[in-house]
Amino acid sequence: MARNMRFDGILIAHLGNQNGPNPEQENRLKYVQEALKAGWHVCVEVIFYQGSFLLPFDGGFNVAQPGFFSNQRVWSKCQDGETIDALCNIGAHSFLVNDAGPTLTSAQFVWTPAPRELSARSIAYLPESSPGWLEQYEPAGLCSDFPMQYV
Repeated sequence: MARNMRFDGILIAHLGNQNGPNPEQENRLKYVQEALKAGWHVCVEVIFYQGSFLLPFDGGFNVAQPGFFSNQRVWSKCQDGETIDALCNIGAHSFLVNDAGPTLTSAQFVWTPAPRELSARSIAYLPESSPGWLEQYEPAGLCSDFPMQYV
């Protein structure tokens, strides 16, 4: 669990989580929309398959309309080139997952997994996985399962 630490940058609710993981709801369209309505940015996992954008979750998926991704508070995490290409074609904020290190988002932020060095344009991905990581940096934002812990 994240410790309480005020953060003034971009706060992103990972898979719609606002105060901790919720595997039964994560990445489901309704859950993510609730986080958006609460004022959060959200990070969603997306697959483009047979002309549709899908939000996969344990045991299924929700179809999301292209307009959902036009909200610049939606950060779309892609696993393959076809998906990121389709999202870029509609002007969505997206990036290709790179487990080996940082990756550039379509909005020119650097999506950075813990515990790598952060820059002023970095989005620290899951800072709770590396206690103390944020203490030495001032990234542009963070994506957490616990964004409530940072307000």
